Amino acid sequence: MSLRKRCSPRERPTLTDGAPNPLYCEKSPRCEHHWFYDFRVNGRRYRATTETADKSQAKNIEAKERNRVLEGRHGIRRQPDITFRSFAETYLTDHAELHKRSVDRDREIIKVLNRVFGSLILHEITAHRIEQFKRERLAGKWRGHKTTSAPKPIKPGTVNRELDTLRSIFSKAVEWQKLIANPMAGVKRLKVDNRRTRILAEDEQVRLLEACPRKLRAIVTLALTTGARVGELLDLRWDAIQDGFLTFLETKNGRMRRIPVSPAIAAVLAAQPRVHAWVFTNARTKQPYTVNGAAHVFDRALERAGITTGDVTLHTLRHTALSRMIAAGADDYTVMEISGHSSTRMLARYTHPTEERKIGALDLPWLGTKRAQNENADDDDASTASAIAELLRKVGGRQEARTPDLRVANAALSQLS
Repeated sequence: MSLRKRCSPRERPTLTDGAPNPLYCEKSPRCEHHWFYDFRVNGRRYRATTETADKSQAKNIEAKERNRVLEGRHGIRRQPDITFRSFAETYLTDHAELHKRSVDRDREIIKVLNRVFGSLILHEITAHRIEQFKRERLAGKWRGHKTTSAPKPIKPGTVNRELDTLRSIFSKAVEWQKLIANPMAGVKRLKVDNRRTRILAEDEQVRLLEACPRKLRAIVTLALTTGARVGELLDLRWDAIQDGFLTFLETKNGRMRRIPVSPAIAAVLAAQPRVHAWVFTNARTKQPYTVNGAAHVFDRALERAGITTGDVTLHTLRHTALSRMIAAGADDYTVMEISGHSSTRMLARYTHPTEERKIGALDLPWLGTKRAQNENADDDDASTASAIAELLRKVGGRQEARTPDLRVANAALSQLS
């Protein structure tokens, strides 16, 4: 037990200025002053008043408080305290670098998280503090490295990716017994409508290709031909193109995907020099181009092409390619084999019917009308419209449908009654 009273008969009765010393007590420890507990667990000190002068009650209070700490109600077990910054580094080396392809992105996100949570002990981070982090990020601004343009507001999708990384860190802390409970358990992701439906029109596609520099033009052409993600194209190696097939090894879902090399694909590949291991290699760094670097050049090409709607990204190329495959009549499973989707539900995001196809679906033979088999589609539309208009002009209903004789008979019966 570690109980003590702050007062003592050995203290000086008065202070240097002559005032009474509050810590002097002639009867201590048998006085009415409160007992204080003071103990350490794993190097951390816990001390507070028991708010009672009864020593037996103070012992019980101290024992209960010690059990609370040892049982982890303070958010710790019997391990030493660990800061978020320290554990995040352990998370990167012992988990992300071994099992995640997104380790580079996680490393950048952790730099952001460390600015907010880095100095805090793991068990001190609460769900409320994480909600405050969400609010602060949405209200903040972001400026790219070495950029002089105006800072951009943080988008909800970016905040969600940061929350996903934070959730993964806390999950590993619980799994590795560094934390009792995950504070992210009750934290919800922000609602984001990321179902892009933008596809390039034919004239936009032509202008974009003309505005792209030579290397980017090859990447954009291949993306519009294969429907592959730009990241998959940038990771493409020459040794993955064999026997008439193009193999994507680094895919989003982790499953290898093979597509046949069509004449259009072969023409793009034939124009690329086979100097390095990757098909698209930065001549200066001898490494493949990054998606961020390609996106920067792509944005400038959009400006030159006059596409300033703000809703066109590199991923729009994939939407455009797959949407045109479906519009051309390719069945869903063929497109799924090309795109790498595992379900038709995911493929539905790329089905964008044109206005003409919608009108054609609505203009099916209407019930109650007999459509003439004319060769001219305009004559068919006119006949259908006139038939519906004629039907609407007809008067009818319960009273008008009766014959005159029946109405006279009903009137006579009503008079007799």
